[in-house]
Amino acid sequence: MIKTREDLDYYLLCDKTARGEERPRPRLWGDRLWKLQILYRKSEYHYNNREKLWHKLAYVFTYYRFCRLRDSFCSELPLNVFAEGLVIWHGQNIIVNRDARVGRNFSLSADCCIGSVNGKAPVIGDNVEMTIGSRVLGGIRVADDVTIGAAALVVKDIDTPHTTWGGVPAKCISTKPNAYVAEKKARLEKVYR
Repeated sequence: MIKTREDLDYYLLCDKTARGEERPRPRLWGDRLWKLQILYRKSEYHYNNREKLWHKLAYVFTYYRFCRLRDSFCSELPLNVFAEGLVIWHGQNIIVNRDARVGRNFSLSADCCIGSVNGKAPVIGDNVEMTIGSRVLGGIRVADDVTIGAAALVVKDIDTPHTTWGGVPAKCISTKPNAYVAEKKARLEKVYR
């Protein structure tokens, strides 16, 4: 959770490193998803410190900007769900339950859903990638270093790390580590504290 300015800078650095960005900041025009992630982290920071007047005012302003950009992608991204190293590759139609908990170095694409069933939301480990159209539903746990394939529906616990899951309902389709996730993990090891 982002409570201090140092935490905010750390989360922004991890997100930037996970995205593989070389530039210090997004372009003035373009880079909408990177800007979305920055506004997301700043909104979390001000929200978590809203007992102070300055943060309350900054939260209203920052969260309004975040919501406008988020809504242009037709997505729902509640605050304080994702740990550091978040990457949103395609922002359209992403739905995330506010009670879900997602670990470090998480990637997701368009049309993904992390939803609750019977009031229970998923807990997702570190170094997980959700590809286009995948869904994780219910009070389940997903192990570290898992890739969830396109249009997969995960409704049961995934206990085995370094696996790829696909299908409806999802089944293990590979036990090879995901090279992209491993490369991103190696980049992030340099900045993790």
